[in-house]
Amino acid sequence: MTWEEFRSRVTVPLNGQQEAAVRAVDGPVLLLAVPGSGKTTVLILRLGYMLFCQNILPENILTMTYTVAATRDMAARFAAFFGEEMARRLEFRTINGVSARIIRHYEQTMGRQAFQLITDEGKLSALVGELCRKATGEFATESTIKSLRTAITYIKNMQLSKEEIDEYQADDLPVARVYRDYCAALRQNGWMDYDDQMVYAAQILRQYPKILKHFQGRYPYLCVDEAQDTSKIQHGIIRLLAGERPNLFMVGDEDQSIYGFRAAYPAALMAFERVYPGAGVLLMEKNYRSTSNIVAAAGKFIKQNGNRRDKNMTASHGEGPAIRELWAYDRADQYKYLARLAAHCDRETAVLYRNNDSALPVLDLLDRQGIGYRCRQVEGSFFSHRVVRDVLDLVAFAHHPDDGEIFSRIYYKLHAGIPKVAAETVIREGGELLPQLAELQGLSPWTQMQCKSLSTHFAHMLDEGADKAIYRIRHFMGYGEYLEERGGDLGKLDILEALGKQEPNLDGLVLRLNALQALVQEGSTDRNSSFILSTIHSSKGLEYQRVILMDVADGILPSVEAPTDSSPREEVEAYEEERRLFYVGMTRAKEELSVFRFKKVGLTSAFSAKLFPKKPVPVRRESKPLPKPAYKVEVVIDAAPYIPGVRVRHQQFGSGKIVNKLGDVATILFDSGEEKRFSLATALRQKQLKLERD
Repeated sequence: MTWEEFRSRVTVPLNGQQEAAVRAVDGPVLLLAVPGSGKTTVLILRLGYMLFCQNILPENILTMTYTVAATRDMAARFAAFFGEEMARRLEFRTINGVSARIIRHYEQTMGRQAFQLITDEGKLSALVGELCRKATGEFATESTIKSLRTAITYIKNMQLSKEEIDEYQADDLPVARVYRDYCAALRQNGWMDYDDQMVYAAQILRQYPKILKHFQGRYPYLCVDEAQDTSKIQHGIIRLLAGERPNLFMVGDEDQSIYGFRAAYPAALMAFERVYPGAGVLLMEKNYRSTSNIVAAAGKFIKQNGNRRDKNMTASHGEGPAIRELWAYDRADQYKYLARLAAHCDRETAVLYRNNDSALPVLDLLDRQGIGYRCRQVEGSFFSHRVVRDVLDLVAFAHHPDDGEIFSRIYYKLHAGIPKVAAETVIREGGELLPQLAELQGLSPWTQMQCKSLSTHFAHMLDEGADKAIYRIRHFMGYGEYLEERGGDLGKLDILEALGKQEPNLDGLVLRLNALQALVQEGSTDRNSSFILSTIHSSKGLEYQRVILMDVADGILPSVEAPTDSSPREEVEAYEEERRLFYVGMTRAKEELSVFRFKKVGLTSAFSAKLFPKKPVPVRRESKPLPKPAYKVEVVIDAAPYIPGVRVRHQQFGSGKIVNKLGDVATILFDSGEEKRFSLATALRQKQLKLERD
């Protein structure tokens, strides 16, 4: 079949770049395809071109992609173009599926039995949980197990060295020990997990040339989709299968690589010509999804990344509306706006966010107001996260101040300097624990004072609004400092405080968390709703009429700090992945794109600032000179005498003692038992605070 006959058969219009990609058959070729450029269609047509125009046997072509769902979709789309019979002769597989083939051939060829693949994820999670308990002495929550398993996957896929494993950090967890114990347990039981399946397949191909030659001969033509999501070990397997004279067609876009936590390795796309000498690089730069305003803004935004190939994305659609700023005072205002929008949503609208946690306050409001929505089943590790568990322990201890088991889990997290021996002593003696510690001989006066203050906090926190109680736990009971020192997830407290705004007290919040956990496990409440909630990761490959990006604030999206010129490579790469994530979110929008911005101090966004640069204010030319500004006489504030141990008197709260000072912020324990923090500069300037003279 000639090319002209082929084109008349498929009746799909192709631009010049797409046509070049379809007809690229021989040698190593990297196709870089921008969002919405028709990548999957081109892949399908290229396979058809190979079969009908180049007379290549379908059995000689292996097409690999990222997920099982993607292989099924690709096979179905090929069948729609070229028929079921030919589709059945082609192989569409994940790299794990190819690895299984390699291991099975090894067993048949060598007469040996490979390890058993464990497909029961619950069994593997239970093993990790038990190993974590042995390493820490604490029960491993669902969230902890998930973090450890993600770390194990990363280590295996990135082929980390012993030294790199020892240095690997994940939420203050014993990653290195659990990883080694986990690998030892798998070997001892004759098991392998899905990551091992690839590790062993790569080892077989390296160690047994006969097996490698078999697969190279069987599949002389390789096609790899979603190459930006492919891990280091997977790229190694592809390199082995390609051989010395590779007919390899690799498709991806390093600008859309957003799975670094799963060991995606976009660096392989940057090194393609070095790994495969003589390789060609093709581009598909026309976006058929979004309006030109969206395409132009997204293209300009992603060009801030340094580790990428230069592409110039253009739009095939008209201009469309400008990207819109949605101004809110804070995140709570954002949630209210989204609930109102959902109640009257008349067209497809996707609200996208970085983490599942962001959706919880929105889901809470929608459920309370009986508003339907569409949402994938939200991953529920929030409810078992260590921070949430700690808060639940604090609530339980407020109700049971004599519970030694709970106290043993929380006392060292309250920044009171309580020694383990002292905690164990009062637990053995029984009774209310904090008042006993406040009187315990041998403790420092500061720790005794902290224990007295904590006892007061626990007494008061049950009688106030849940959001105020969470604020108290974070800012006045030492728990926020504990998390900051250990790099803990303070964002969990933000979400708890947001949920707490709807509850009269902590007991109500605890009940609501149980209800929400059941709610998020169910997913959508209205499968026909036009209002959609999704993480950006889950939206990849999808498109929506209108997209709203929420929680766009430094520390959330992006979740890491902007690097400096002296930052290590790892920090630069982490920030560039955050930028890619934002770019993927932007390019899901077909017609309209809106981005939340916040007026509250502390919720600024470097991403939004780049997207919506401030316009210069025009200078007004007037005949009369502008009035001079009124100058205020600056009051000189001397805060030097205000140090820990000094007694002070506050205009509202009475007498007390400064127990801690950090910069300008002083913590004062009042004689009433209340503990509060003040900006010394503000309190002294407003004459609210003064030294108490004997």
